[in-house]
Amino acid sequence: MRILSALLLSLILVPAAFAQTAADIGKALDLRSIGPALMGGRIADIAVHPDRPSTWYIGVGSGNVWKTTNGGVSFEPIFDDKPSYSIGDVAIDPNNPDVVWVGTGENVSGRHVAWGDGIYRSRNGGETWDHMGLEDSEHIGRILIDPRDSNHILVAAEGPLWSDGGDRGVYRSTDGGETWDNVLSVNNDTGVTDLEFHPTNPDVVYAATYQRRRKTWALLAGGPESGFYKSTDGGQSFRRITTGLPKGDVGKIGLAVTPADPDRVYATMESEASERGLYFSSDQGESFERRSSYTSGGTGPHYYQELEASHVDPDVIYQMDVWLHVSRDAGHSFSELETGWGKHSDNHAMWIDPEDPTHMLVGTDAGLYETFDEGKTFRHFPNLPISQFYKVAVNNRSPFYDVLGGAQDLGTLMGPSRTLNREGVRNRDWYVPLGSDGQGVAFDPEDDDIGYMATQQGNWYRHNKRTEEVIDIQPQPEPGDAPERWNWDAPILISPHRNRVYVASQRLWQSDDRGNSWTAISGDLTRDVNRYELEIMGRVWSVDALYHNGAMSKYSTITGMSESYVTEGVLYTASDDGLIQVSLDGGENWRQASPLPGVDSQAFINDVEASRHDEAGVFAIADVHKLGVYDPLVYYSRDNGTTWRSISGDLPDGVIAWMVQQDPVDEDLLFLAAENGLYFSSNFGENWQRLPGAPTIAFRDVKIQERDNDLVGATFGRGFYVLDDYTALRHAGTMPEGGIFPVRDAWWYVPNVPMQAPGKPTLGDDDFTTPNPDFGAAFTYYLPEAPTTMQEERRAEERAIREEAGDVPFPGWDRLTAEDREAGPRVLMAIMNAEGQTVRWLALPARAGVHRVTWDLRMPAPDPVNLVQPGFVSPWSGAPLGPLVAPGAYSAQLVVIDREGARPVGDETPFRVKALHPGDHSSTIAIHSKARELERQIGIANAELGEWGDRLRHMRAALLLAPGADAELFQLIDGLEAGLTNLRTELTGDRVRGGLNETTSPSIRSRVGRVTGSLRSTTQPPTQTQRRGLEIGAEAFDAFGPKMDVFRDRLEAAETALEAAGAPWTPGRSNR
Repeated sequence: MRILSALLLSLILVPAAFAQTAADIGKALDLRSIGPALMGGRIADIAVHPDRPSTWYIGVGSGNVWKTTNGGVSFEPIFDDKPSYSIGDVAIDPNNPDVVWVGTGENVSGRHVAWGDGIYRSRNGGETWDHMGLEDSEHIGRILIDPRDSNHILVAAEGPLWSDGGDRGVYRSTDGGETWDNVLSVNNDTGVTDLEFHPTNPDVVYAATYQRRRKTWALLAGGPESGFYKSTDGGQSFRRITTGLPKGDVGKIGLAVTPADPDRVYATMESEASERGLYFSSDQGESFERRSSYTSGGTGPHYYQELEASHVDPDVIYQMDVWLHVSRDAGHSFSELETGWGKHSDNHAMWIDPEDPTHMLVGTDAGLYETFDEGKTFRHFPNLPISQFYKVAVNNRSPFYDVLGGAQDLGTLMGPSRTLNREGVRNRDWYVPLGSDGQGVAFDPEDDDIGYMATQQGNWYRHNKRTEEVIDIQPQPEPGDAPERWNWDAPILISPHRNRVYVASQRLWQSDDRGNSWTAISGDLTRDVNRYELEIMGRVWSVDALYHNGAMSKYSTITGMSESYVTEGVLYTASDDGLIQVSLDGGENWRQASPLPGVDSQAFINDVEASRHDEAGVFAIADVHKLGVYDPLVYYSRDNGTTWRSISGDLPDGVIAWMVQQDPVDEDLLFLAAENGLYFSSNFGENWQRLPGAPTIAFRDVKIQERDNDLVGATFGRGFYVLDDYTALRHAGTMPEGGIFPVRDAWWYVPNVPMQAPGKPTLGDDDFTTPNPDFGAAFTYYLPEAPTTMQEERRAEERAIREEAGDVPFPGWDRLTAEDREAGPRVLMAIMNAEGQTVRWLALPARAGVHRVTWDLRMPAPDPVNLVQPGFVSPWSGAPLGPLVAPGAYSAQLVVIDREGARPVGDETPFRVKALHPGDHSSTIAIHSKARELERQIGIANAELGEWGDRLRHMRAALLLAPGADAELFQLIDGLEAGLTNLRTELTGDRVRGGLNETTSPSIRSRVGRVTGSLRSTTQPPTQTQRRGLEIGAEAFDAFGPKMDVFRDRLEAAETALEAAGAPWTPGRSNR
C-alpha cells in the first residue's frame, strides 16, 4: 500500500457480508437524460385548472402526464411511475379541481401507438394516483365528469386496437369510479372514441362509436358499427341516431358542442367520399345535415378528427389535422387558421380560454403551443423532452461522441452525449439535418461528420456535417425489377469489418462507396404477401373499405439485418411477415432460418443481431403486439438460426421487446430495449433487471458506444438516455471483499460557462438543459458492509431480544460512556498520484452496497474552513475550488476508518487523467500548486487577523469589568487596534479608500488572489504579468510574517496584563 501509511496502521480486513451482484451494480447506475426538448413530441390532451389558469395538465400521447403551475415556464412529469406511458385523455373535476382523471392509451390509431391500462384518479393535483379500473380498455378517448355530481363519470373506451374484445364502449360510474357499468356496448370490434354533455343539461349525452382494427399489414379505420348515439338519462342508456347521417361505413367521429347555442351538435365523420364531412344538428342530435365534405386529412382521420367549438360564437368551430382549420359559418366551409410557418403541423389537442377566445393552447406532434391572437402567431414551449425516437446511432467524436436519432414527425436530430460546458446538453446543442419523419440512422465509421439517415419508407440520405448538406442515396430498381417495398422504419447497417453500408427493402442492398452506388445481394427475402388478401376483424374486406394504409409501411418488408462480428459475410435479415433469412457467403445464397418456437408465423421480427463472440450465434426478437399479444419474445441461436431457444427469462409479461445488444467484452452481458424501460442481463437472458433513472417509457432502440463503454437508448416519447460507463457490470461478483471497479480515464479540462454566469441568470427558467455527468473521474465502488458504531450494534442486539420478548440487559456505564465518546465510522476514498502521494480525500456515505462518486480532478480548496452555510448563493458565487492536478497516472483506494483503526477495502485502482488540449501541463500545474500554497498561507494569515480582531473586541469590553485596569491598559488596547488595522490594510487592502469607491494599491491578498482566481478556471500557463504578481505577492508576504509575529507578542502581553487586572475570561486568553 502506498496510501498514507501513518493512517493505515491497523489493516484489518472485515469478511465480506455478501458478494456484489449485477443487480446491485445496476441499481447504482442511473440512466441520464440528454433530451432533447427543442421540438417536443405528440400532445394528446390539455386540461387547464378552472380557478388557476396558470396550472395546466398536459397529456402526452407517448410520454406520460406533465403539469405546470406557472403557465409553462417549467413542467414537471407527474405520472412517470405508472405502468402506462401512453395517454388518451386528462379531465379535471369541475366541482373539485384538485381531482384529476387520466385515461391511458392514446386515442389515435397510428402504426406506432402504444396502449394503456385503464383509468386513474388523483385527489391532490397529480401528487399521487389511484388506479380506478377499465384495465382492458387500452385506449381511452374521453372522460366526462358531471358538473352536478362528481361521482357521476362517463368514459369513452375505444378498446384494443390490435385485437377484439376488451373494455369497449361507454362506461358509467355513479360512485366516483369505484365501479363501472358498460352502458353502451356495440360489439367486440367497436368502441367509443368521443363523448359530450349537453352544455346546460348533463342528462343529455352524445357518444361516437368507432369500429376499427389495425394489423401489421393494414389499418381498417371504420365499419358499419361506427355511428352517433344519444342518451337522455345521464348515460344510463343510449340509442343510435341515423337521421341525416352517412348510410355507409363510418370511420372516426369527432364531436363538439357549445354553450353559445346549447342545442347544437357538430360531428365530423369519416366515410366514403360522397358522405364524409362535417354534420350539423340544431335539435340536440336528433337529426343532422351535412354541411361540408371536409374531414381531417394528412395521415388520415384516424390520427386526428379533433373538433372544438367556440364558447362565445356558435358558428365558429375548429378542426385539427396537419393544419388547424376554422369554420366561421357553422361548418359550411373551412379554411386554414394558421400560416403553417410559425408552428409545427399535425394538431391533436386544443384548449380555448373561456375568458378570451383568442387565447388558445394547441398540442401538436412537436409539443405545445400558445396563441393570443387566434392562431396568427404562436409561441412554442421547448421545455418538454417528449420526442419519440425510432432509432439511434453514435459516432466516435472526441472527446464526447454524438448521438443521432430518427424521430416521429420531427425529422433526424443530432446532438452531443455531453458537452464541455458546465451546464450540460442544451436545446441549442441539437441540430436537425433532415426533416419529415426521421427513421434509421448510422454514422460512417471513418468520418464522424458523415451520417446516414432516412425519412419514412426508406428514403435514404447521406449527410455531411461540415457542409450541412444531404444527398439522396436511396437504391433504385433496374428496369424490369419489381417495385421496392420499404418498411416505414427501414433498417440500415454498417459492416463491422469494413466501411460497407447495407440497407433493405424487400431485398438487401450493399454499398462500398458510402451510398454512391448500390448492389442488390438478395432476391425477395419476405413472404411477398398481398395485404388486401389478409383477414381483419374475422374476414377479408373490399379494397374500397375504409383502409388507411398511406402513413404506414408497405407490407412484406425487411425490418432488420445484421452481419456476424466474427466472420465477414455471415448475414441475417428479418421481416415484418415473420421470416428470418441467413446467408453464409455474403449474400450469394440465402436460406430461411427455422421458425421461432411458439411464435405466430405472422409475427413482426423487430430485431436480428449477430453475436459479438460466437461465429454462428444470432439473437432474434419477435413482436406480436400487432396481433394482440404483448409478451416478450427474445431468442438466441448458436447454429445460424437452425435451432432457437428463448432467453426472455424473467422479463415481465405484457412487456414487448424491441432491440437487443451484446456487450463486446462479456458475452453473457446483454442489453434490451423494451416497452417499459431498458433492461440488462448478466447471465445471457436467464434474469433481467430494469435499469433505473428513466420513467416508464418504451425504449425502441439501444446502442453501445464501445470506446467509452456507454449505453445509449432511444425512447419513444422521452428522448435519449445514456448509461455512462457501465464497465462495472462486467465485473459483477469479482470483488467479494469490496473495492473500486475499473475506472474510465478522465478528460482534463475546465468546463466553460456559456453565459454570463453559471445556471440561467440570463436565459430564464424555461431554458431546457439536461445535466452532464459530474465533471472528473467517476468511481463505481462496492462496500460489502457498512461500518457500525457501538451504539448501533447494541441497539441491533436489543431489537433481536425484544422481538423474542426477552429482557434487555442494562449495558453498563462503561459501555454507554464508550458509545458517547466514539467518533463514529467514516468511509473515504484516497486519490493518489503516480508518486503515491495522496492529493485528495473524498468523503463517502457509510452505506453498504454499490455506489458512484466523482472527483473533480482538483486539489482541496486552500480557503479557511467555514462551516456556516449561506442562505443565498448567487450564480457567480460557489464552493471554494482548489487547483487542477496535472494530467497523468493516478490511483484510487477505498478506506474505512472506525474504532478498530483504518483499513483499505480492495486494491488500488489505477486510471489516467488525459489532457484535452496539448501543452506543457506539468510545469503549469506546478506553478498552480505553488500559487495554491501561497493562497492557503495568506488565507490562514487573514483568518488569524480576524481572530485577533475578535479577541481585541472582547478585551475592550472586559476592560470595564477589570477592577485592576489602569489608563495605560486602555491605551495599550487602542494601540493594538490601530496596529491590527495597519496589518489588515497591508494584507487585504485599504478599507477607507475602498469604502469610498476610490482605487487602492494592490494588497498582498488581492494581488495573489487575482492570479489564483484566474488560474483555477484555465489549463493555460500563467502570463508573465501573473507570474510577476505571484512574485510580488510572495515577497510581500514573506516580509509580512515577522510583522505578525511582533503583533502576536504584543497581543499576548496585553492579555497577560488583562488577566493580572482581574478581567473576566476573553477568547484566546488563558490563566495558566
